[in-house]
Amino acid sequence: MNNNVNKPTNARNLSRRDFLKTSVAVAGGSLLASLVARGDNAKAPRIGCGTVTFRKQSLEEAMQRIARAGYEYVEPQATGPWCPHVDPWKDDPEKFKRRAEEFGFKGVTALWAQHGAIIPDAKSVEGITQTIRWAGEAGIPVVNAGDGKKPKGMSDDDALKLMRDRLAQILEVAERSRVYLAIEPHGTFSLTADGLKKIMALSASRWLGINYDTANVRRATYVETVAGAYSWTPFGKRQDEVATLAAVVDRVVHVHVKDVVGAKCVALGKGDVNLKGCLDVLKRHGYSGVLSLETEGEFSTDEGQKLIEESRAWLLKALAS
Repeated sequence: MNNNVNKPTNARNLSRRDFLKTSVAVAGGSLLASLVARGDNAKAPRIGCGTVTFRKQSLEEAMQRIARAGYEYVEPQATGPWCPHVDPWKDDPEKFKRRAEEFGFKGVTALWAQHGAIIPDAKSVEGITQTIRWAGEAGIPVVNAGDGKKPKGMSDDDALKLMRDRLAQILEVAERSRVYLAIEPHGTFSLTADGLKKIMALSASRWLGINYDTANVRRATYVETVAGAYSWTPFGKRQDEVATLAAVVDRVVHVHVKDVVGAKCVALGKGDVNLKGCLDVLKRHGYSGVLSLETEGEFSTDEGQKLIEESRAWLLKALAS
């Protein structure tokens, strides 16, 4: 059991009636309904913060600190042991939802999936579908995952075929749960516009979208597990984060706003990422979904607190200009 919300529950034993009731509530919620809103009448994007900045602290402390900084939306991860804030196999989704409301959050925007590297992880279908079911019951409209690094010796065609087959199984559950599966730039294909387009072409499901990470594209890294820990490994050629976003913005359902100097995360506006250019692309496209601050959680607690407060102030100013 993780250190936060929760007494074990088996979410899969939810009755069909309760599951359908929860799904309808999620589908009708204002957050989900506006995730892909477009056009001149679209509202301004919502500002959220990921709990990963405080991944070494409990979920309780992470949410407390994010609420204290003034954020109205929060985004946890189910990526234990690295960021074990949610365990979709054990945690009670209703209790989690109530606790988020008690902290004053207007919504939980997304959830990083267990076994979220679709191509190389044989458990990805099982882990992501369970995360999606749990998210649906917790009122979370988006589950994030990545393509991951294709195994050595596997051709691009074979890797994409494998991903297509696994996506078909995952998206069946996403449709029933009415939860978006959002692919983040986290692997062999997803760090380029062409690669993201190839992934989006693997399924006609409306529940497949993109969680765009402003820094991952710029620093050209994918995430992999090395000796039980996560590692961001250089991959391919650095892409322009603004041009890449513009090429796929019509499929974006969630955004990680992240700034870096080299590989190190910094407060928004203090790094090398062209965040204003990315915000301009989103504004022109009428994006009214979530801008969720993300870091790699490598800071002390006090450093993390300062970073999320400075980042929120920068983002509010940037959106107002």
